[in-house]
Amino acid sequence: MKKLIPIFLVFFFISTCFNITRVSAESKTFKQGIYTWSDSGLPANSSLTIKLGESTSKAIVMVIDSDQTMESLLRLNTRVTHQVLPPLTYTSSIIIFTDGNVIFS
Repeated sequence: MKKLIPIFLVFFFISTCFNITRVSAESKTFKQGIYTWSDSGLPANSSLTIKLGESTSKAIVMVIDSDQTMESLLRLNTRVTHQVLPPLTYTSSIIIFTDGNVIFS
């Protein structure tokens, strides 16, 4: 028992010294089309930033819920190159109209 306490204390102090870094989701690029939440591989219940891909001049992104309610409608162009998308739910569908790519991060 006497040896167990110092071993536990050493382990405790070492484990509290680790720096925990926040992990962010990788960026995903989408072309024009309709994507369900499961198809997109995007995280649910967290805000996402959308921005224009290279050589893309404009895009419209719509998020529709399973009850056919439009959750958001975002427009990107050369003046507004990125916007924050509200959190997606597990039943969300994403519709993208663009002449290139849209990057979700």
